[in-house]
Amino acid sequence: MARRASDPWDGDQPPHLPCRRGELPEICLLPGDPARVDLAAEVLSSFRVLGQNREFRAGTGVFNGVEIGVCSTGIGGPSTEITLVELAGLGVRTVIRIGGMGAMRPEIEPGTLGIVQRARRESGAARHYLPDGDAVPTPAVAEALTAAAQHLDRPSRPITVLSTDSYYLGQGRPLPRWEDRAAERIRQVEQSGVDGMDMEAETVLAVGRAVGLSVGAVLAVHANRATDAWLEEYRDPQLDVVRVAATAAVLLTARRD
Repeated sequence: MARRASDPWDGDQPPHLPCRRGELPEICLLPGDPARVDLAAEVLSSFRVLGQNREFRAGTGVFNGVEIGVCSTGIGGPSTEITLVELAGLGVRTVIRIGGMGAMRPEIEPGTLGIVQRARRESGAARHYLPDGDAVPTPAVAEALTAAAQHLDRPSRPITVLSTDSYYLGQGRPLPRWEDRAAERIRQVEQSGVDGMDMEAETVLAVGRAVGLSVGAVLAVHANRATDAWLEEYRDPQLDVVRVAATAAVLLTARRD
């Protein structure tokens, strides 16, 4: 059957993700950066890359006997929405965002891990799936992430993030002729009481739940906007994020079995 504009799948092949039905396991980790798919190979055994198309790179590996998928989402809401909808169509049932964030509180130091409990709403793509209210994780996934961090003796904290589609002005980074607007933006975010900002958590939580996925997110602090600290080398915190998410996947699998 020829593909249609309203449904551009080609049999069991989605139009964007580089994999087919049956190639991904039920649990998938979602970094933003395609390069972090390969980083997961340092945590998962028997790792193999399934392919890459645009910003979407996918692979699979094994952790403590559990097969786990990894698929990059790219940056921001639109490409993340594509990832979630197509993963659901491919048979994935649980997704965990693994990424980074900028902290808004001075006591949250770079390198800290945050277990997302709530995402405030600014992403355009997610509005089509959850018009009102904050986006929240599936309780069992958030609980598994917290337990995994404790099991690995990795300091973590529950967090609320603001997800925005803008990296520069939307996150209060000054641009020529826009310095006042950037300063006002940072004041607004500080006054909102969130712990940090990212660009994909809202979409993962809102869109993922809407299409029937169990969802969660664990983020490493790459920067602190209150102290203006920047983590120059964040490879190790990202490996910790993968370890925590993979351990949570094992816990979730054991509970399901």
